[in-house]
Amino acid sequence: MPADIQQLCERNAALKADRAAYDSLCQELAEVIAPRKAQITNRDQTPDAGRERRSRNSTAATCNMTLAQGCMAYAMPFSERWFGMEPPADLADDASFKWYAKCTEIMLAGLTSSNFYTEIHEACLDRSGFSVGNIYVEESMTLPSGLIFDAVPVGTYSIAENPEKIVDTVFREREMTAVQLVQEFGEERMPAKVMEALKDNAKRHTQKFTVVHAVYPREDRDTMKLDALNMGVASCWFLPDHKVLLREGGYESNPYLVSRYLKWGSSAYGWCPGWHALDPAKYLNRLEFLMDGVAEVQLYPRMLIPSTLEGVVGMGAGDVTIYNPFQSAKPEVWGTEGRIDAGLERLQRREQEIKDAYHYDLFRMFSQITKQMTAREVAERATENLVLFSPTFLRMQWEWLEPMLQRVFKLYLRQRRFPAPPPSVMAREGGGAQVRPPRIQFTSRVALAIRSLQSSGFMNLLESLQPMLAIDPSVRHVVKVSQAARGLGRNFGVPEEWLSSEEEYQEIIQGEQQAAAQQAQVQGATQMVNTASKLRPEQIEAVAGALGGKMG
Repeated sequence: MPADIQQLCERNAALKADRAAYDSLCQELAEVIAPRKAQITNRDQTPDAGRERRSRNSTAATCNMTLAQGCMAYAMPFSERWFGMEPPADLADDASFKWYAKCTEIMLAGLTSSNFYTEIHEACLDRSGFSVGNIYVEESMTLPSGLIFDAVPVGTYSIAENPEKIVDTVFREREMTAVQLVQEFGEERMPAKVMEALKDNAKRHTQKFTVVHAVYPREDRDTMKLDALNMGVASCWFLPDHKVLLREGGYESNPYLVSRYLKWGSSAYGWCPGWHALDPAKYLNRLEFLMDGVAEVQLYPRMLIPSTLEGVVGMGAGDVTIYNPFQSAKPEVWGTEGRIDAGLERLQRREQEIKDAYHYDLFRMFSQITKQMTAREVAERATENLVLFSPTFLRMQWEWLEPMLQRVFKLYLRQRRFPAPPPSVMAREGGGAQVRPPRIQFTSRVALAIRSLQSSGFMNLLESLQPMLAIDPSVRHVVKVSQAARGLGRNFGVPEEWLSSEEEYQEIIQGEQQAAAQQAQVQGATQMVNTASKLRPEQIEAVAGALGGKMG
């Protein structure tokens, strides 16, 4: 059934009203954390340097930048392999592992040659600074990578969740000129005002019209059909001010991927360190203003000039002021008692509050070390920070990175960029054969560091078992050594092909046991031959008689 434009406009208006309070908070945050993004409720078409000047203390902005850069450098580094794809859990053949590994290399190369890393950086800044990051992932027919990414600015979209608290609905607003609208959608459905602007040379490239791209689960569809109007995710472009539906289509998976830094109550929008840092950041701006005033007074002090003093008071270096010492007409400095040291102590305390909120020490750990530390102390310090950071990192993995990689995998399959898949990875679905989706394994430094917490616990267990083994050696059976060894290897980022599967491990153990048994038989036979060669003839005769035989 075609989309109802009236319902789309009403739904867009309701979602926009629901996010109004969030937009106001984000505008307030942007003024102190990211002035260049402070166009959420106050839209400007030209850069405003005044916003930067009004932010006197840059601690919050620097911490937000550090957190966003840290998420990229440690979760999805440009120069490292930060994920790998493996076959589904029930597949263990070498052909499947090799095929998914080859697909991983192709996807890594594709992401590197696309605009992924520049756009995900902007989205990370929004996620850590405003609590929500939204990135659009679509295929490109013109770019060599076959991919296009777009970080959707805060304040231009509304979201809604499904019952599982996953964002599945996005209504995104865009500003487009008449020329852009006609180039994208054609003239057939354009309202009169757009066509009028198109014909006016003064307006066709300057007058903007609000366009909404609505993406949401399609409820009324025929699952037996594979056309765009029956795909699981609906896509509708419309002009809300004119109530005109420009295009209706669909997607196999949602191209808008939304991640919250942390959840904010029952709202679809999130919470981020910026909410905690907002008041300290405002206080720092005020404090910097006051301290600048104190510094200016000390550098260029206030003067008391006697009314009887004739001439000009020299205020420059080397200037001369003539006065009469017998008339007490000497200029004096006054009102310079302000103490910058008192402000510095408060400044440092508030700055540390902001740094703690943004996990600044986690990403600047080694540069923050002020004394000689052992490797164990550094590891313990890193572990403490990771425990605090891991919830938002894990949320970023399952809300953002994993669905993004699964979508890129499907897009590359459709573009035939992967080699021919082996039969083992194919599955019957919908009357045809489909490639089974991969398992995503993250191998970035943060992912491995979080998984290493399990490794640390296991090593501590082994250390604690050492004294027990001396009392009861059977304690060693508490630990499943082979499974633990494979788990440690994965936590340390060892490639899967370097590890033996459970079946391979059992085959090796059985082979070693059989070889040991055969070696024992050979050694027994050898020992018997050696013993027999040392017997005297009468001893050999006695043994043969005992066995019922007779030596010839």
